[in-house]
Amino acid sequence: MKANITLLKSLLLNDYPSGSAINYYDGHLYVIGDDANKLLILDSNYNEVNTVPFFHYEEKRIPKAKKTDLETAVILDVDGQKHLLALGSAATKERKMGVLLRLPFTENKPSYISYASFIKRLQQIPGINIEGAALAGSHFILSNRGNESNPVNHLIITTPDFLERQEDAAIRISKLVVPFSLPGFAGVSELCYIEQEDVLLIILSSEATGNTYDDGAIGDSYFGWVQQISQKLDGRDVLLDGIVNLSEADPAFKGEKVEGVCLSAVTDKEWHLHLVADNDQGASTLFNIKVVMED
Repeated sequence: MKANITLLKSLLLNDYPSGSAINYYDGHLYVIGDDANKLLILDSNYNEVNTVPFFHYEEKRIPKAKKTDLETAVILDVDGQKHLLALGSAATKERKMGVLLRLPFTENKPSYISYASFIKRLQQIPGINIEGAALAGSHFILSNRGNESNPVNHLIITTPDFLERQEDAAIRISKLVVPFSLPGFAGVSELCYIEQEDVLLIILSSEATGNTYDDGAIGDSYFGWVQQISQKLDGRDVLLDGIVNLSEADPAFKGEKVEGVCLSAVTDKEWHLHLVADNDQGASTLFNIKVVMED
């Protein structure tokens, strides 16, 4: 299949740093920055509705050595109530942390959960850097981003209650294979599951770094997908079925490291998605796109 991508809208958020995750629930968008102090809540037209303090640092951007590095977020049920779960990259001790917020947000306070015990079980992955997550039915899928020194991306398949069962939750690990020619290595930045189509969307981006800690020069970002993903979560290699260079789809994506994606609506073969990108300069950009899949 082929994906035709149309950019509907974009907005630069000068005052919100390092966009790394975006989720859609009940008409609202929940935006997270990996070194931001607060969660940003917007309406579907990108107007600010509210903010939720997650951390308390005087600086606009949390210092790199101290940040929890929230790189991905999902919406899931906890005790019958919708929650937003944001996860740190787990690349350092400070980053093996999750933040849980009950939805819809009124004056709820977030809670904080270490997932160090779960991360400790991922011994076969060289260099932990969790940058994507998606809930797909009875599967909770995490992605580990590779880098130029370890140019392999992995999918970690576990269960939605893995935070409560960190020592014994089922784990299967697959290599994510990109069977297409790219100019350099592209690491996974985020996942998004489209239940109606049983498709896993995968955002990848290229960055000139050889480790899980340092940033590097931003390259291109890519929109990839895997069809019938529920049949491919048994631990074997998972191959992308298709990929689009976002800079070729629209020049507005040039120089933007896309790090988050969420689905807001699905019609027949047409997906409406929101993306968030980090320019490494202390700002974030939002993109609203329409994707039409064709045979």
